[in-house]
Amino acid sequence: MNGPSTFQRIMHNLLGYGRWDYVMVSLDDILIFSRSFDEHKKHLNEILSILAKANFQVNPDKCSIAVQKIDFLTPKTLKEANEFLGKINWYRKFIPDFARIAAPLHKVTNKIKHHRHEFTWGPEQQQSFDEFKRILTIYPLFLEYPDLSTPFVLTTDASVLE
Repeated sequence: MNGPSTFQRIMHNLLGYGRWDYVMVSLDDILIFSRSFDEHKKHLNEILSILAKANFQVNPDKCSIAVQKIDFLTPKTLKEANEFLGKINWYRKFIPDFARIAAPLHKVTNKIKHHRHEFTWGPEQQQSFDEFKRILTIYPLFLEYPDLSTPFVLTTDASVLE
């Protein structure tokens, strides 16, 4: 079972279709964005109420509320680099050339316990990290549920069933 994808699916079902213009669920984070501070308070209150009714608890120490910008921090340890790779791997099938982009990160995240090495984050890893950030923020990944109030075409590729 994949924890981040399970969380994302549960949140999508819980929050419903009407809120995607101000809420984004990304891996294990819930991002709430608004045009004004008053609107943000309203959105935040609504989402927190929905979570509370569903018996979800929010850890205040892990929350950033009413911030103007979110920084994706560069991994500073082997553990953080492995965590980033684990999270980004969820998007593997949606990102063209994923393996090529991730290769520099794999060079410094050797997961074999008896071959662990000193962690070094260099320009090649930073370039890979920045490329993933760029892709996730501007590349159309089409990872949303369809809007069932509008027509859409579902194309499948399956073998013939007998």
